[in-house]
Amino acid sequence: MQELVQKRAQGSATLLVGGAIGVGMTAEAAVRGGADFLLALNAGRFRVMGAASLAALLPLNNSNRFTDSFARREILDRVSVPVLFGASCFDPMTDPEQLVRQARAVGYHGVTNFPSSIHFDGQFRKRLEEAGLGFAREARMLALAREAGLMTFGYAKTRSEIAHLIEARVDMICLNFGWNAGGVQAVAQSFTIAEAADRARRIFSIVRSGAPDTLCFVEGGPIINPDDMFRVCDEARADGYVGGSTLDRMPLEMSVTERTSAFKAFGVLKQANTKQSRELARAARIAGIVGQSEFVLAILEQVTRLAATDIAALISGEPGLGRGAVARALHPLSGRTGPLLTLRAANPEASPEATLFGDGPRKQGFLSRPDSTAVIENAEMLSPDLQARLADWLEQEAQRGADTSKTATAPPTRARLVLVCTAAALERGALVPALSRRLQAGRIDVPPLRERPEDVPALARHRLEVLGRGKQISADGYRLLLAHDWPGNTPELRSVIDRAALNSEQDTIGSAQISDAIGHATKPGMAGSEATPQAVGERDWLVDALRRNRFRRGDTAAYLGISRKTLYNKMRRFGLLE
Repeated sequence: MQELVQKRAQGSATLLVGGAIGVGMTAEAAVRGGADFLLALNAGRFRVMGAASLAALLPLNNSNRFTDSFARREILDRVSVPVLFGASCFDPMTDPEQLVRQARAVGYHGVTNFPSSIHFDGQFRKRLEEAGLGFAREARMLALAREAGLMTFGYAKTRSEIAHLIEARVDMICLNFGWNAGGVQAVAQSFTIAEAADRARRIFSIVRSGAPDTLCFVEGGPIINPDDMFRVCDEARADGYVGGSTLDRMPLEMSVTERTSAFKAFGVLKQANTKQSRELARAARIAGIVGQSEFVLAILEQVTRLAATDIAALISGEPGLGRGAVARALHPLSGRTGPLLTLRAANPEASPEATLFGDGPRKQGFLSRPDSTAVIENAEMLSPDLQARLADWLEQEAQRGADTSKTATAPPTRARLVLVCTAAALERGALVPALSRRLQAGRIDVPPLRERPEDVPALARHRLEVLGRGKQISADGYRLLLAHDWPGNTPELRSVIDRAALNSEQDTIGSAQISDAIGHATKPGMAGSEATPQAVGERDWLVDALRRNRFRRGDTAAYLGISRKTLYNKMRRFGLLE
């Protein structure tokens, strides 16, 4: 106990953290993360078995024997921090003195009153107290434990319970706000973080006036993340926090769901080893296309089919979508042996018309070279006269290809023309009608990133792989990425990932780093809008996924990378079922 007091005395910013644990692996992980002490509780064991913490209060097992069994086998003597035994006083056949003697003989560093009667109310709680099996019995056990030289950690909810613990002179008092609000098995809360902080402040002022040496902790209820914990502890001047579901169930749910989803997404992309899938993979690699949406697969299929022909192509879309890379990829995918030309119409180094058609009978233009590919970026900037000449050239090439007679004037050059335009330019009719008509057969529209958010995780992971920093993004971080509109498309996403990875000191990039990077990218004068990203709750994320998939549960589950049963449970929890 003195070690904990000394740690707290090192500075007001040094909060103590305890872990209410039910399995050895989680206990060791918590200690590696900096936990100052552990509570071996039957609720922790039930959680890792897939049950709600509430099961700890039900007559399902001999609680003390159940807790001692896993704690002795998996936790006690395996960690370097104090381990306190969660003792149940409900059994009328077990005397509190006997519980204390057994805990000390086994080697526990202390005792805590859990499962506790504080979670009962109404007539049942009243009958427990009348039978001598209520909180007074728990406080007596803690007093006996302190007399026996053991550390004592007392759970309480009400002022009267706090008074019992002060009278018992317990070393640590934990104001419990009820079952936790976070995760799949979340319990509805009757008060907010602000109300929890105010309640803790008032309760702890009573503790410090009556027992100034007692350490004060908070746990449960609306506290589901470090930010919540810090706010409550800071406003209430608490000495620390105890995490149960927030340290084992919720991180496990999030981590396993995210990792399984990643494997699932990879499995979807890793199609059968057929000729078609190999061609699509080759097209994606050459064009630099990354993604898993139906739009990306459709583009890859279009590119693959178009590459097998001599048809002219028109690549349209917003800037920042890799349109130029897709256009240039048609050349190697076609197996052409001629040269590749990229002509930027917005800022040409020479006359576009002279480059394409030559400037006299002695100097032929690029389009006369067999098996060549001419890519014209910002084609909407070409003059109407040159556009009309390109339309005539395409018509002549088509006629030469169709003329198989012996009197044909000249064979087609098999030169390919690929134009790259913005979608807005096409909408306002920037191309002359004759050229536009001849390009429709080979037109490929690349959707903006905001219309295919399912590609955002794949693009983000790909960028992290390119950076080679061995980092990954948290689930909350992905939710922010999916919620953003990405007006700057892929370059904006790359910029956000680069900045977030650079600013993250941990292996996992969290929502704070993602939010900062998006905010930086959306400053005036930079790509994107000026809106500040907001955190997206799990319910909003779920509703958005359902809407994107037209409320088809099977498609939504596949989109989120979860099972239909898990999706159904989440919908039921958030009241989304009819």
